[in-house]
Amino acid sequence: MQIKSQSSTWAGIFTFVSLLTLGFIGTYVYLMWQQGRATWLVYLVTAPFFAMGALLGYGGLRGLLRLLRFGHWHLEVAGPGALGRPFVVRLLPSRDVTPSGEIRCDLRCLNVTIVSTGKNQRMDTKILWETSWTVNSATILKDMGLTFSLPLPAGGEGTTQGSNGAGVKWQLTVHVPTRTLSDEPIFDVPVY
Repeated sequence: MQIKSQSSTWAGIFTFVSLLTLGFIGTYVYLMWQQGRATWLVYLVTAPFFAMGALLGYGGLRGLLRLLRFGHWHLEVAGPGALGRPFVVRLLPSRDVTPSGEIRCDLRCLNVTIVSTGKNQRMDTKILWETSWTVNSATILKDMGLTFSLPLPAGGEGTTQGSNGAGVKWQLTVHVPTRTLSDEPIFDVPVY
């Protein structure tokens, strides 16, 4: 099973939402202009939506260009990990990558809760467990990847994250330093 890094997913979502926002607002303003009803009030009301669409578009396109230039990452796992046992995974880049130093891995167990305050909801994240280690590697080939073991603790909680995002999840962040740009793919790892 291959798990995509979160950065590649968010870049596509931001770009899609920005194009959708700019398309709807642009069509609305154009139709109002065609009918001769485009006044300063129409421009005043639609300006924040244009700004939001442009900001999302900037972030999304920047992320997509970064993915095109430097590639994306996948994490290959045989199945869900088991607490108390080493969990062997393989990090696969879309291009050959030569790290300029040690690769640092951070594994965290997070408990995400949704707190309701009246009509508003917010997500609180609490770190239940975390560890860091380094891995030495020469060039990481896209066909072979980099195989390493995740040190899962004997005591702990397995993944219980629901569709609303609340629950326990395990997150692996891999810091890969390169000469051009340091990359930090983040993966949600299934642990039971």
